[in-house]
Amino acid sequence: MLFRPRNVLAFISIFVVCILFFKPPPLHGASSTFEYLETFAKKFPEISNATLGFQQVFVINLPERSDRRDAGTLAAALSEIDATWIDGVAGQHVLEKVLPEDSAGKGISKGNKGSWRAHMNVLQRIVQHNIGSALILEDDADWDVRLKSQLQVFAQAARAFTQRVPGKSQQSFAEELLSSRFPDREQDFNRLPYTVPPRLSPYGDSWDVLWLGHCGTEIPRVPKKVNMSALKVLVPDDPTVPAPRHLKAHPFALQDAIGELYPPHTRVVHLSMNTTCTQAYAVSQRGARKLLWQFGLQTFTTGWDLMLRDWCDGSYTQASTDSTNGNLPTKLPVCVTVQPPLFSQHYGKGAASDITAPGGGFISKKKEMTPYIRLSVRLNMERMVNGAGLEDLVDQWED
Repeated sequence: MLFRPRNVLAFISIFVVCILFFKPPPLHGASSTFEYLETFAKKFPEISNATLGFQQVFVINLPERSDRRDAGTLAAALSEIDATWIDGVAGQHVLEKVLPEDSAGKGISKGNKGSWRAHMNVLQRIVQHNIGSALILEDDADWDVRLKSQLQVFAQAARAFTQRVPGKSQQSFAEELLSSRFPDREQDFNRLPYTVPPRLSPYGDSWDVLWLGHCGTEIPRVPKKVNMSALKVLVPDDPTVPAPRHLKAHPFALQDAIGELYPPHTRVVHLSMNTTCTQAYAVSQRGARKLLWQFGLQTFTTGWDLMLRDWCDGSYTQASTDSTNGNLPTKLPVCVTVQPPLFSQHYGKGAASDITAPGGGFISKKKEMTPYIRLSVRLNMERMVNGAGLEDLVDQWED
């Protein structure tokens, strides 16, 4: 039966209206990524709460560094973050007999011993109190004043790795790609497939570590030996990402690879690979239990961040013995990271900041700086205390 012209026009009109109504808004221009956030902010309002969508936020701080606690307390308050302070541990107070057996003869420094014990204490507390998820910060961490908006986007991207897609596979989008023809796929964050709504965390239900602050990571490639997804979720036109020439872990470092691989102002979310420094990382309850078992009881051979790096890369994965199926590989930890990072180490003015930077060289003691962070909370602290609006803040990495 043929449609009458009037019926055809009516059908076309309805079809066009449906497309305009249901399609996601396009990403054009520097501000459009953040305009697109409103949808997710309404869906996951807990990301905008005082603990950033985690059950708790912990900050590790040596009690004698009251200067850092003062600055960190003010930065958290200005960002409406409720932080719980955890005392750091001096290495000389860590007894040899409490160290895992394999630490013997490794020549581990007192600094690494103290850092290890402090992070184990936080993990112990998370496990003891059955905390569902927690963000762990070091006391010199810095972040953008738009952090909560950034985390809305990150959560949407992270669920490609941490949340299963509907169907029989019971796998995440990233896991499904492993067995596809496109294991090295790149996908815009607003074009990801639908995932089952999370129950435990807005960041997803199946993750161990979210590595949000670091001083370097690598982009995964098509896996050869390790069963790790090489999916990259892209956040284009992100106005909080510095121009490529500013994408450096410190002034003397080489430019990060993403500055050459992707268009300017692109943020990339992917599984952690060869990531270093622990300015900020989140753990789930399951992740905290795994880490406390591995590094509180079994292994301590080097700095905490290097052990966490190797753990996320699968270096500690061992075969489990099954009476019927023989040796079965243990599933890799799910560690999701982002670059450039959302948190970074702040280098303050004064003699206390005249320190060797990661990778060599010295940070100037005459000028404050924080790599990767454009509207730094710490660099804009005086303005924010005096009531300055967003438009009055200083962008330390202007285009």
